[in-house]
Amino acid sequence: MANLEQTAAKLDVRAFPIAEPKSNTVAFASVTINDMIAINGIRIVEGTKGLFAAMPQTKDAAGEYRDIAFPVTKDLRLQLNKAILDQYAVEKEKAPPEKASVKEQLKEGAKTAKETPAKEAPAAAVGKAAKKSGPEH
Repeated sequence: MANLEQTAAKLDVRAFPIAEPKSNTVAFASVTINDMIAINGIRIVEGTKGLFAAMPQTKDAAGEYRDIAFPVTKDLRLQLNKAILDQYAVEKEKAPPEKASVKEQLKEGAKTAKETPAKEAPAAAVGKAAKKSGPEH
């Protein structure tokens, strides 16, 4: 087995934020290491201690999840995690502002309706009364 000198790996990282995450996965990423191997299906996860990169997994016969690609050394794991999260931050900044959900838009509309000044209400009532009186022939 060749003994390779421990140096920083060249990482080409791409991150793809999820517009409206439905779980703790907020993005996906792919990495090319030293222009030699690519890893796709890396998930960026919002955990209890913050964001982290979860390597791609498969379910074994016992129903347990196992990483199918992973860094072998602690140094590479730290470098990979930092590069992925840094690229995610860059892509998140580029993303268009999040649109409010329909539920949030309805709530905001209800707030606006409640904040309408009282002096506008009589004019609306007058308009309704005029409609009820019928046409003038």
